[in-house]
Amino acid sequence: MSVFGITLLSIKRRMPQIIKAACTTLAAVFFVTAVLIFQENMYQWQMSSNKSRFGDWFLCEVTSKEPNKSLSEHAYLNPPVKAVTCVDMFNQDWKMTGYILGSFDEAFVKQGRLKLDEGHLPENDDEIAMDWNTLLSLGYVGEIGETITIRYCEENSVYNASARQERQFRLCGIFANYTSIWKYGRKMPGAVVTENALSVFNTKCRNSYLYSLKESVRTSDYNTVYKKIKEDAKTETEYNSAVYDYQPWSSELVYAYMYIVVMVIGILALSYQLIEYRGRRQTAYQRFRRLGMDKSMMRKMYITENALIIIPAGIVGLLLALLTGFAIGKGLEIHNGFHFYKITAGIIIKSVCSVIAAIVVEELAGLIANQWQKNKSGKVKSKNKKNVPANMEGKQSRIKPYNLASTISQRLMQNDGVFMIAGLRIFALCICGILVFSAVMIRKSYADYKKNNELPDIYGYLDPSDSEYEMTLYYYSYIKGYYNIPKQDDIYGISERSQLLNKAWKERNRFNISFDELKGKMNNSFMRIKYNDEDLLQLEEINIHYGRRYCKRGNTNLLSGFTSEFLEELDNIGGIESISYSAYESERKWFWDNQDYHKMGLDMISPDMSNSRDTPITDYGYRYIFSTEYVNPTKELYKKLEKYIDKEYRNYDDFVNGRQVVVFLQDAPDGSYDDTLKAGDTLNYNYYELPVDASFHVPMNIAGGRYVYPYDKAFFDKYNNSGKIDLHAHYYVSGGNMIGGTGTENPVREQVIDGYEVLFGACVSPTVAAVIKVTDDIREDFNGIMVDYGYYTALAGMSLAEQAVDNQRNLMERMTGDEMTGDLDFSLHYNQLSVQYDLSSAFSATNNKLSVYFENNDLAYGSNVDAKNIYRTQLINNILQYGITIAAAVVIQLLIMAIIVRNRIERRKERYKLLHGLGMRRGTIVRICMLEALRESVWCIFTMPLILIMELLMYTRKNLVE
Repeated sequence: MSVFGITLLSIKRRMPQIIKAACTTLAAVFFVTAVLIFQENMYQWQMSSNKSRFGDWFLCEVTSKEPNKSLSEHAYLNPPVKAVTCVDMFNQDWKMTGYILGSFDEAFVKQGRLKLDEGHLPENDDEIAMDWNTLLSLGYVGEIGETITIRYCEENSVYNASARQERQFRLCGIFANYTSIWKYGRKMPGAVVTENALSVFNTKCRNSYLYSLKESVRTSDYNTVYKKIKEDAKTETEYNSAVYDYQPWSSELVYAYMYIVVMVIGILALSYQLIEYRGRRQTAYQRFRRLGMDKSMMRKMYITENALIIIPAGIVGLLLALLTGFAIGKGLEIHNGFHFYKITAGIIIKSVCSVIAAIVVEELAGLIANQWQKNKSGKVKSKNKKNVPANMEGKQSRIKPYNLASTISQRLMQNDGVFMIAGLRIFALCICGILVFSAVMIRKSYADYKKNNELPDIYGYLDPSDSEYEMTLYYYSYIKGYYNIPKQDDIYGISERSQLLNKAWKERNRFNISFDELKGKMNNSFMRIKYNDEDLLQLEEINIHYGRRYCKRGNTNLLSGFTSEFLEELDNIGGIESISYSAYESERKWFWDNQDYHKMGLDMISPDMSNSRDTPITDYGYRYIFSTEYVNPTKELYKKLEKYIDKEYRNYDDFVNGRQVVVFLQDAPDGSYDDTLKAGDTLNYNYYELPVDASFHVPMNIAGGRYVYPYDKAFFDKYNNSGKIDLHAHYYVSGGNMIGGTGTENPVREQVIDGYEVLFGACVSPTVAAVIKVTDDIREDFNGIMVDYGYYTALAGMSLAEQAVDNQRNLMERMTGDEMTGDLDFSLHYNQLSVQYDLSSAFSATNNKLSVYFENNDLAYGSNVDAKNIYRTQLINNILQYGITIAAAVVIQLLIMAIIVRNRIERRKERYKLLHGLGMRRGTIVRICMLEALRESVWCIFTMPLILIMELLMYTRKNLVE
């Protein structure tokens, strides 16, 4: 029979041993391949997660022509897909919505990773598909079959009323949001019709070509690649920075460490099983040598046996890892809704090389073991044994029935020698030290992470760019001695009285008078009030000129906030641990005793005559004049505030209940600080303005379709010309022009006073606990709390916001005598949020997705992600690195102890047989062995249970006495 035939026959007889060795090989290959798959697909996961949200395109070319040849033939870019953008859509009030009607096909949908929630792409010329954001923004419900009216201007003549046209379509499909999510989503068609239907619109069209990047192109700096491509193309392009400027989580050190550890464990396990198999075959090998088999034939048999064990097992292990990875990857793809899993040739090559490396190491270990065995057998030691006197009379044996097992166990251990006994215990202590050290390092990283996790990762408030808010500061100037001047005919405004009034207007000196006192002096005149027999109060106003760019237009109030669609989209972003909501306000005026417009810096912010500028004036142009940060109060926050509050004004309950605020003050444009507002002062918040009497610009704006507060239109429509309240003048419904006259002919005094209360009354009046000048240290101290600082910024509890809303409602109901219901109803809305990320955010592109989403939805925000990611990434790396170290230490200890126990069983087999022959039961022998195992394993208490279970299985499964 040939050597190969003998080998096959031997394999059949030893199938259980071979299966055991093959399973070890399979497991080693499986885990090495799994680590390689994890490393590659972690990158793919992060990139595909971004692409599923922001589209699988690298750049977008915008042109009215065919694709640029330099782009379409570029070596890095795939052929483009096309979308046509054509029609700017308007709402019912013929205001531009910012959304575009166009057309695209299935190829664009696939490339853009667009998802159809319902229906299908337009197939007929009367059908239209829209994304949810466009649909809801235009005021539609979103039901398939719904009639959609598209309002547009021919030739894009926005300011030509005669160019206004309307066309109706039937809703056939609804896409998941992309216009509010993509970096340039508003430039893509939010509503889609067929190309034939699009050709009917008499408007100018442009083509948007999406180019994706080839899979073979991978770099850490895609922006540089884009700039080079754009420079060569010389055409209008947009870069998908949301995808390609994102830096995926990765750690070459951790990946290398994982690979090396798994390789070492795999090699050890493989070597152990093959060496054990070869040890069991030694008797058979010796028999073959005695039968005349030479070294070459023996080596051929050995190689054949190893090949038949390793190669099939390696192939099965590789396939099993690939199939398992495929199943897990597909499951994650289905769950998350995007594709990412792939197997590259590099994974397979590295895995095969790992198996070859394991075989080489195992062979070297085998040669070393064989040589050591030969050297050991070559040295014959003769021991002169001294005869022990047989006369032992008078000496009692120490072995008793109750200590039989422990005594024999101890003697067996002593027989191994002191070096073996000490070595095993030192080894166990080292393993214990490794486990403790690794656990401490993970714990330390976690403590650092929690310590630095108090700050929110990202926090912001609604900061819309289309606000219609106008700030007009109304005040009364005090004109001393006005009635001491004789009244004169004044046709040209040059009389002494007129000059006195004009001087007061220019000086902008606000007279400090409470509304209760003012109300008592309002009789027949409201613009000019006789204060006493000599002096006059003259109503003045300062219109804040935003075009001068020394301040930022107010654009947030307590009645407008996040939409339900915005909040639902947040739920679709992974990696978020928690979200807390609060409010921010910049569309409200303040006043306080001793308020001085000059010290406020209004002479520079909004002088009498001023020119507009194109850009803001440094930092000043980005500041609101008045803003309030409403927070959910905590004792930790107030403890931080107490550092700046004098002891006499510290009152946490007042802060919680809205009776106290802290004001942050920034310098005026001339570098000075206002000193008129101090701790202990009462800070009065004006009501939100209404279209009543003195604020005549408000009804004009509302009549012209410029709304600030949610109730503006409904309030105006219901009470304009109703006779219930005085609107100062009667207005057309649109256009903002007066019908005639200057208001109600015989206004009711109470109605007029109610109107003036809107301007001069206090909606809420908290006490100022402290005035804090904003410095870099203050910004750092209140990082994560204060998103932005205006010239004057108050920090208050949410209770104050609730009181302000309730008081606004009470005033309006008292003025009108009606309950605010229907479209007039309003409530407190959250317009500010604070987000905490979890650990998965580091590899889920959470911050990238959220920051782009905030920018697309007009949120101003601050971020601590970069600082927190240092600790978050360190924790993840340490969990992986030290977690693998823990697993490796445990596995290595188990493997080494398994080798030691196996050798121990072989070495002591004759003694076990002797004990059994003397009548000792098999269970007692196992007990003796386990006592030894207990003494050895107690030196590493963490792995003790595993060691004991493993050794118990080895002692019970092996026949110790046969």
